Amino acid sequence: MNELTVSKQNQDVFLSNLRQETADSHRQLEENEFSKAILDPAVTLNGYQTYIAKLYGVTFACETEIYPILEPVLTDLAQRKKSQLIIRDLFNTGISPEITDKLPGYHFRANGIAEALGVMYVLEGSTLGGKILYKHINNTLGLDASHGASYFWGYGTETGLLWKTFISSLAAFAVQKSCEKEIISSAVQTFTAINNWLDQARINW
Repeated sequence: MNELTVSKQNQDVFLSNLRQETADSHRQLEENEFSKAILDPAVTLNGYQTYIAKLYGVTFACETEIYPILEPVLTDLAQRKKSQLIIRDLFNTGISPEITDKLPGYHFRANGIAEALGVMYVLEGSTLGGKILYKHINNTLGLDASHGASYFWGYGTETGLLWKTFISSLAAFAVQKSCEKEIISSAVQTFTAINNWLDQARINW
């Protein structure tokens, strides 16, 4: 068995462990009252606005505090910025810049690339769930990618490709640097942190 084959097998094992060990914290986030409310057939525009406004804090924090750490590893970070889409969606659904300028902000604390990748795993993974949320919001509230739902539309037709690219870079780094446990621990903590943030962040319209 050659070295490349062994490396690929180790990467696959890491990704499997990552999914398994984050499953509980991921499920808890999905059970959050705000996460569940956004998928309710009776979701309101205000409920939708509140949810994405809460997500703005962690999304912007990831871009300003996590992205710089990951520049040596990921070359397409500029393409992955989505916080400005939330601001656009809020504006397009009636929220003024005076209000969006005062949205609460979150702060990530990542010590090095491994922990930053754990944070990024959670935030990038949300783009996949965004496809489901986009369809629901489009059906219930009539919003679409060009008006009010650009954040959940995310990378659009490129979502699958960009996810695969990220996962490939994540797994390769984890195995090469033997930091699988650090990445997994960071991802678990990030799911929990976002769950808590949804409960704690106060949105004042």
